[in-house]
Amino acid sequence: MIKKYISDLKNEFRGYNGKALSQDLMAGLTVAAVALPLALAFGVSSGADAASGLITAITAGIVIGILSGASYQISGPTGAMAAILLTVSAKYGITGVLTAGFLSGAVLVIAALCRVGKLVSYLPAPVITGFTSGIAIIIALGQIDNFFGTKSVGDNQIAKIGSYFSGAGSFVPNWWAVMFGVLVVVIMIVYPKKWNGGSVLAGGNNRGAGHQHDILRAGNSRRGRCYP
Repeated sequence: MIKKYISDLKNEFRGYNGKALSQDLMAGLTVAAVALPLALAFGVSSGADAASGLITAITAGIVIGILSGASYQISGPTGAMAAILLTVSAKYGITGVLTAGFLSGAVLVIAALCRVGKLVSYLPAPVITGFTSGIAIIIALGQIDNFFGTKSVGDNQIAKIGSYFSGAGSFVPNWWAVMFGVLVVVIMIVYPKKWNGGSVLAGGNNRGAGHQHDILRAGNSRRGRCYP
């Protein structure tokens, strides 16, 4: 297997030149511009903090880049686990998040060794669409507190929303938080799509503004950090 890996590396870099390097650098910057805000957001939405998401994304990117062998393989922060890890974090803390992440990785390695990835082609498109849409809804509901500056309690999103009405939580909007949240959304919508970095610009603007006001910031939350 090691010989094949070395052979694949030689084939990959055969004829590599300065032009290819410049193209790879531009591609890397483009991916980084997309992955940076995702890593920060998924770190928070998983129950940890933004720094944990950023460090995990960087470490995973390096490891995958060294070990992967597919030219068209896509790797990066994903929201699929965030919906699960948020519930795990609320019940078991950061230790539970680390354990769940480790077990998920082990399952993926075993699935790869058994070559069961081809079974995905048998999943109906509506199932995949429903799955990804459900994750998007869960992540969006999990950001209500961050967007409005409110406080909720509960082990899942339904319970947290219910806490607004039961009195366990508190839905009193922080209008500074709302203003910055709306500003981020506007920047991401208006910013020209052909220019990379709209998400980074919006996130940087929001974080910079947060330093001027007493608002809970993603990178300075009172959650434990979970490193890879």
